[in-house]
Amino acid sequence: MSGDALQSQAAALSRRLEAQKLQHSEELARFAEEAQALKARLSKALARRSQRDGSKEGMAEVDTAYVRRVDWKISEISAKVRTTPRNTGIWSGKLTVMGVSDLVLEFFPQGRDTTTFPGFCAAFLWGPPGLWLKYRLHVGEHSVLNEDFFDSRMGHGHSNFCNLQAQVDKSTDSVVVGLDILEICHYHEPAPGLRLVNRGPEDCVKREAEVLRNRELESVDWTIKDVRRRVQEVPAGQCIASPMFSIAGVREMQLLFYPNGTSPSLGVAPKAGYCGFYLRCAGGQFELALTLFVGSAKKGPNKTEFSVPTKGMPEFCRLEDQLQEGEEDIVCGVIVHNPDLDTEELERTLHI
Repeated sequence: MSGDALQSQAAALSRRLEAQKLQHSEELARFAEEAQALKARLSKALARRSQRDGSKEGMAEVDTAYVRRVDWKISEISAKVRTTPRNTGIWSGKLTVMGVSDLVLEFFPQGRDTTTFPGFCAAFLWGPPGLWLKYRLHVGEHSVLNEDFFDSRMGHGHSNFCNLQAQVDKSTDSVVVGLDILEICHYHEPAPGLRLVNRGPEDCVKREAEVLRNRELESVDWTIKDVRRRVQEVPAGQCIASPMFSIAGVREMQLLFYPNGTSPSLGVAPKAGYCGFYLRCAGGQFELALTLFVGSAKKGPNKTEFSVPTKGMPEFCRLEDQLQEGEEDIVCGVIVHNPDLDTEELERTLHI
């Protein structure tokens, strides 16, 4: 290869190296800019988190459906009393309590404009729209029972809550502000006309406790008021439903009373003057011995399999025959025998 060719080739390699060095420098600069931008975003996010809701005493977010009590310890309370003006609140962090998010505590160490007693603080709980709560707000050892519905994003509480100094822990220069949730119900409307209701996990516990508490009971008396008027108001095919109940170890039972009979079947109208009466149970394959009654008219005991949730008779009895002269109410009900309980009585040993 001639010298000119070698020089030409070396020059080409040199140009390629310079181009690659330039490209590499540009990529390094781009990476440095991206790293700086990420660092700035991270710094802003951390600053927002540490100052969330304007509070340096922010409470860490809690995300559990089984938390009932919140204790918010405010340290250096003496300094906060001196430096926090009247009508200025200190905010806790956002909470998720009993399955409901976006709860916040607001505390006024110097009180509000509406605080009338010297030295008294104010305390409020903020909640989302559609929330009903029965709860206790507390500052130190002092607590107040509240029952409130949050129809918008708002706070409920007390401007004259308590004398703050009486509740301060002098040894730590702190005070504990918090709440205890006693009962909860949350309404959410995702679309017009559609409402979702969350009564909290304790509602499930209450229903199961009712099953255990009433397992030894075998009968239910249900008084229907002003039944003559209801005959005029409720057309054939429409029923009056009892409250839900549990007896004999069976959950979620309900009585259905048709004062003018059930809907026409196969073109045959219900028999005039006769009422229909049914028992509805939660779905499942089980068997009960039932005696249904309307006034003094009884049907049963009948062995009944609940392969379908509702059992009864479309023409139970002539309603007028069961109404006493001068009385406007009637007592309906059911007597239930659950053979599964007999089996449980025989079996006294737990096998593990």
